[in-house]
Amino acid sequence: MAVKEPNRSHCVGKGKPVSVATTPERCAKRIVKRNACALESMHRPPVLPAMKYCSNCGAPVEHRVPPGDTLPRHVCPACGSIHYQNPKVVVGALAEWDGRILLCRRAIEPRQGFWTLPAGFMENRETTAEAAARETLEEACARIQVGALYTLFDIPHISQVHLVYRAQLLDLDFRPGEESLDVALFDEADIPWREIAFRSIERTLRLYFEDRRRGHWPLHTGSILPSTNPPLD
Repeated sequence: MAVKEPNRSHCVGKGKPVSVATTPERCAKRIVKRNACALESMHRPPVLPAMKYCSNCGAPVEHRVPPGDTLPRHVCPACGSIHYQNPKVVVGALAEWDGRILLCRRAIEPRQGFWTLPAGFMENRETTAEAAARETLEEACARIQVGALYTLFDIPHISQVHLVYRAQLLDLDFRPGEESLDVALFDEADIPWREIAFRSIERTLRLYFEDRRRGHWPLHTGSILPSTNPPLD
């Protein structure tokens, strides 16, 4: 069954801290986060975001293919800057405690009210493992020991790459963070499959339970393409 531990007045647990340089002391601190748009949704078409002015000199930019390139870019005719827009990396953690998995119920769109693993955009100057630990602390106020990379999914129609690490909870001192309505530990039988927010998370969870029965933990890679079933995109 799903297990919710008592809420604590503070978000920082009593266990050994995770070694992450950007970890906040309390996740109740207001966090201006990037992952509101980080997770997959087929409701946003894969178009180049509009850019009107050069961030270097302020002049209007042109949308064209620069010399030696094959794709259209935002090019500044005044200073010559070429503004590249590249895929975003979303990193999460599959945190375990006594055979149960930590899930967060989203308090924000996309997919508000649905369950997911703690995950979000990777920040500059951090490793992917540090990003997984930071996102778990921000969204679930939980401290983890990050393990091996477990799943890596390309999601080209929204220009994202999703990585999920296996992890171990350090203690049961967790509670909803700023962008979570609820946080709970789930046994396999109680996973709310019809309420999982994103396909990359659903696929990761199903692979985890299959691998656990086999006792084998390979790295899983693949691609997730647009679906005709919007609730899972």
